[in-house]
Amino acid sequence: MRHTSEHPDVRYGYVIATWLQRLTAYFMDRLMVGAALALGAVGVTDAVSDDFDIGLNEEQAPLLNDITGGELGWGLFFAACAVLFVYVVWFLFTCRGGQTPGKQLVGLRVIRSNGEPSGWGHTFVREVILGWLAIGFLSVVTAGIFYVINYLWPLWNKDRQALHDKMAETLVVMAHPLSAYNPLPAASGARSDTPGAGSDAPAREAPPAERSEDAPDGDDTK
Repeated sequence: MRHTSEHPDVRYGYVIATWLQRLTAYFMDRLMVGAALALGAVGVTDAVSDDFDIGLNEEQAPLLNDITGGELGWGLFFAACAVLFVYVVWFLFTCRGGQTPGKQLVGLRVIRSNGEPSGWGHTFVREVILGWLAIGFLSVVTAGIFYVINYLWPLWNKDRQALHDKMAETLVVMAHPLSAYNPLPAASGARSDTPGAGSDAPAREAPPAERSEDAPDGDDTK
């Protein structure tokens, strides 16, 4: 990996994301998907059972008197489908730039370990095939041990890569290059020896006139 002595956490002009930034983006993605799935599960359960009870009496919730459990359950289910649909569409759009909705909100993106952009296909494989399916399967097989190790791995890895980053050969970095936060100063113009504006060089003194050997010491004309 290429980095500079001045910025050891910079790769290919991008600052490597911290573990806390990655964790925040991860939970934002999981929260949106998890909330939609949980809402849908509750909706289907109540729709099928047709016995919805929120624990309020008629005086506390008079507007719910005419709503059956099935109607409210299906309403929750379709609301969950709408949330999940919005997330999926959002994910497909952000995937082109190496992001997920959570990463976009935190200001992160994924690039390849050789510095090239992570396109739609590469990001999809990293996020869905490896990050969700493969890590999920290995976590179930190992009773959650692989899951914990995978997401703690960036804490001691010099490039802050998780195990699925190594499998996908990717890096998680800030969304914008370092030059966007710390632009280089404009190149100065060509220096001129002529004193004046835009020149830092001191004015040169004119050399003293050399005395000619053939010149007479005085005026001999009388």
